[in-house]
Amino acid sequence: MQRPPRPQKTAFTSIFGSTIVYTPRHINGCKLGDRNANHCSCPKWIYLKPRGGKPMQKAARTPSFTEACAEAQRILRSFDPEIAAAREKNDPRPGIAIEAALSLYEASLKRRSLSAKYVQNCLQPLKRRNPNEYKNGRSLNVSLLDYLDRANVTAREPVARMEQLTSDHLDAWSVTWGTNDASTHLWRGMVTTFLKWCRLHDHLDRVPEFREPHRVKAGNRCGHFSDGQIERLYRALPFYRMDKSHPMPENYSARLGAFLDCGRFGGMAVMDIVFFSPRVNLGKNNVLTYRRRKNGQIASVLLPAEVAARLRAVPPELGSDPELPFRFPDTAKETNAQVWRARFQNLCRFIGINEVETEMGVKRPAHPHMLRDTLAINAIVNGVGLENVARMLGHASTAMTERSYLFWVRQREDHSIAEQRMALERQAAAATEAEPEPYTPPPLVN
Repeated sequence: MQRPPRPQKTAFTSIFGSTIVYTPRHINGCKLGDRNANHCSCPKWIYLKPRGGKPMQKAARTPSFTEACAEAQRILRSFDPEIAAAREKNDPRPGIAIEAALSLYEASLKRRSLSAKYVQNCLQPLKRRNPNEYKNGRSLNVSLLDYLDRANVTAREPVARMEQLTSDHLDAWSVTWGTNDASTHLWRGMVTTFLKWCRLHDHLDRVPEFREPHRVKAGNRCGHFSDGQIERLYRALPFYRMDKSHPMPENYSARLGAFLDCGRFGGMAVMDIVFFSPRVNLGKNNVLTYRRRKNGQIASVLLPAEVAARLRAVPPELGSDPELPFRFPDTAKETNAQVWRARFQNLCRFIGINEVETEMGVKRPAHPHMLRDTLAINAIVNGVGLENVARMLGHASTAMTERSYLFWVRQREDHSIAEQRMALERQAAAATEAEPEPYTPPPLVN
């Protein structure tokens, strides 16, 4: 028995794109089973593919095949830029598009004389990104526009305007994030700031919120080097050689050793080291004082005498600034920081430190910021007060220090309680030994 021919697609095409009418599911006892069989009373859907754009699917909102075809042709005509512009002018849809709101928000940030890097970080959770960032694992979170592009493919009503954005969208989006708690908290703050800005400028009637609490795990994922690893880093400096294809820069070992000193004993981040000036930041009393590039707070650290002497005499390198020994004026500051970051990581790989285990047991690639964490953790464990540790790191408050190094603060508190308990036990034992024997009266003599 010969099978009947399969129904042909109901497709409409033009130079601006194509649309297809189909029936995704036949219901109510319909005997048709093919999605291209549309001559029935089952709900119809439309597949949209504008030229150069991303495909989408939407409900035709009618069981009539004729009405669905008319809607598909209307959508196809709307792909024409001239028709779309005229239709938007004569019958504009309410509200502002998300992309248009982001453009206005970006312009508002730039008018505030903020750095280009800061503006980029504020827009990172929101704007579309290069797809390669998701492929190679450089980005664990999908941006808002990229998430909506993916969700709109199967959405009944694609989300493209600010008034369509709801708390449900934010909650569903945040579930897909793969970053740690600190980054998740940071992203939520930047997105919330953008939404509040939209409400302030009348782009939203009501601000959507993240209603679901983000996943919280114990520990702060803080990596630090042990004393043995720090000693190995310093010992390896005279023996490290670059690849033969790269000539060794002058004074390489001494300069990289000074970089280690700034991180391990000065608690400086990479960008702070790039702008370190011995004349400005290092006083006669061996106190390193500098303003942090990240938050503008002042940090003060007392350096060992031998470390301060090395930092006062950092040798130059071809292209380096005489006043800022780690700065190369001919390069951007981000590129400058990346040079020193790569040099440090190459040294770590040379001695076999490829990963550093955190207090949670998670292994992270070695990074120069771990030198700063090493200073902070050693200070906390050795009994330095949180107020002084905060001043050493340039934190705005001790709450920030405690939040960043909570595991080690609790560990020190547990150690303190254990010592107090032992002291109380010794006092109780001493009191017991010192108790006099009960008095026994002498016998009576007649």
